[in-house]
This record gives sequence, structure tokens and C-alpha cells, in this order.
Amino acid sequence: MLCAGSSWYLWNFRRNLVRHFAASGWQICAVAPEDEWTERLSALERTSYVRWPVSLDGAMPLEEAASLRSLAGILRREEPDFVLNHGIKANVYGGLCCRGRSIPYANVVSGLGMRMSRQGIVASGLARLYSFACSGGVALIVQNTADLEFLRRNGLSPRLPIHQVMGSGVDLAYFRPEGRLDPRGQSFLFVGRLQRDKGIHDFVAAAALVRKESPSVRFVVVGDTRHANSGAVSDVELDCWRREGIVEFVGQCEDVRPWLARATTLVVPSHGGEGMPKVILEASASGRPVIATDVPGCRDAVVPGLNGWLCPPGDPEALAKAMRDVLRMAAAQLEEMGVAARKRAEEAFSDDLPARVCLELAEASIGRSSSAT
Repeated sequence: MLCAGSSWYLWNFRRNLVRHFAASGWQICAVAPEDEWTERLSALERTSYVRWPVSLDGAMPLEEAASLRSLAGILRREEPDFVLNHGIKANVYGGLCCRGRSIPYANVVSGLGMRMSRQGIVASGLARLYSFACSGGVALIVQNTADLEFLRRNGLSPRLPIHQVMGSGVDLAYFRPEGRLDPRGQSFLFVGRLQRDKGIHDFVAAAALVRKESPSVRFVVVGDTRHANSGAVSDVELDCWRREGIVEFVGQCEDVRPWLARATTLVVPSHGGEGMPKVILEASASGRPVIATDVPGCRDAVVPGLNGWLCPPGDPEALAKAMRDVLRMAAAQLEEMGVAARKRAEEAFSDDLPARVCLELAEASIGRSSSAT
């Protein structure tokens, strides 16, 4: 069973994992809320779908209690041999329910968000509950060391086996370098949900600063407010940005490859709470360097001077400076960084690597030898 807070997540981040399990003879049960990706998810080989009503960001007590009861009922009916939970609510509710029914499971920590890192009793209690829900698994899968250290400080069992992976990985055959980097037509690309903690406000502010000196440079945003949290950009704010005309907003795109091919550099101005942003892996596989903020997850994927640059989070001036540095680079140097980005993706970012870790844990939990190659 794969449990997550949205079908969109399982389709976009875990479908290669589903294929690995199917190829090894497993039946897969995908458990998530229903959305426009559900049909494609349930059409994958040897995959069934069970609807799980859970909010992505809300915290209404009665609603959350109903989600917990619903997941407990799903586990009781489906009787899975092994469960992989993805995302904060699936990790907490899935971990608690699996512990209660003695079902082998592993939580996949793909970022802890911003709420748990705040000061106060509520945040502290949530962090300890999260750690407890993770501790009963056969292992914990993390994407960066900062998340692991945070959970250990909040009570994660020291006996729990840990597997660190480089995000959810990327399909290296699907994401490939397309065309050469063209320093004459410089463009900076933001890909992600339009919410404050993703740094969209910093990107827009930095674009305004750079545009004053370099009016021909393009700034493109791919993404919208779907699946965004309470910090989502308002329609009024978005309309204001569009009227200013500095940044191009193209909305949600299922296939981001054409936009990566046209971009000189990807910009990931996250404020934190990431596991490891998948778009960094996709950009690297596409031979595009990345400007990212120096926060957990981003700093694990970007090696300054090799496949990108790091700058402080929440600082449009620093972000603008990094953009100016890119604009001043010689064409050959920029091309070299693109080649290095692809090489790093080939060495560390393949989505086969995290899939094998998950499959081996599942096979070991029921006493079988993994047939993955």
C-alpha cells in the first residue's frame, strides 16, 4: 500500500516506484484523496485505488479525526503486507494505524514543512507525535540530514534503521538535455506552487531588481495555487504581478520539460521545509544549473560552483545578486555547469535508487528476496 495526501503526489513523484513493485510481482493499493490524477494512477499495472478523504493543509479536529478513522478502516479491509506512507499526514496517521495493527511500514519523509519548526507547545507536540509515528516502522526513509536530526531531537527511536535517498529521484531517460544553453536569451525559471514558503514573493521582487538593469531578461513562473497551503498567493496579488508585466505566469503545466529547455537557470527560492525539491533533480537531469536557497534539501542537491549556486532564504537582494552573477558568466562557463549538472543527476539522482530501497524494505519485511535489479 502506498498512502499519500493526494493522488497528484503519487502520480507525479511515485509512479516509477509503483512500476518497480509491479515488475517484482506485487499488487499495489494506492490510497489518497481523489483528484484529476486518480484515474491515471489507478490505471498503472497491478494497481488499485482506494479513496482516502484527508485535507492537504487544514487542521480541523473533527475532520482530522475522521481521516484517521477512515485510514484505520482502509487498513483493516485491505490487510496490506507492507505500507509506505508519504507526506506529513500520511506519515502520522499511517504510522499510528500501522503500529496499532502491527503492519510492517516505512514512512518516507519528503519534507517537514514550516509548521513543525515553529516555537510553541503545538509545534513541539506535533513534532513528537510525528517522531513517534515514524519510530514503529521497519525503517525511516529521509531525503536530507536536517530532517533526520530534527526528528531525533524530538524522540525518534535511536534503534530505527535509516535510509537516506536523494529525493524521489528523476527519470533520466525522460528528462534529458534539450538544446544548448543560450546566454544571449537569458531566462530564469520558477517551478512550483505559488505560496509564500516556496519563495515566489522573493522571486518576483528579485526579478524587479534585475529587470531594471537587464530589460531583455525573461522571468517565467510555471505553477499555480493548486495544492498550495494557507500561504498561497491571493488572486488580487497575482493579478497585480501580471499587470506589472515583469514576470510571466504560465500556470500549471503537466510537462515542465519545454520550459526547462528554454530556461538558462532554474530558481528555487524556498524558505525551507523541503525534503529535496524534485524540480532541482529535473533541472539537473535536463542540464540546467540551479540557483537555490541554502536550506535543507536544496543544499543537499546543489553543489555551489558545480551545478548551481546557493543564497540565503527570504532575501530578494541576495537572489538578485545570484541572477546578476549568472548574467555575467561566459557562455562556455555556463555550458560547463549544465554538463556538470547532468553528470551529477546521472551519478546521484536516478529514481531507480529510492525505488530499490523501498522494494528491498518491503521484500525483507515479509521474508522474501528482492527481485529488483
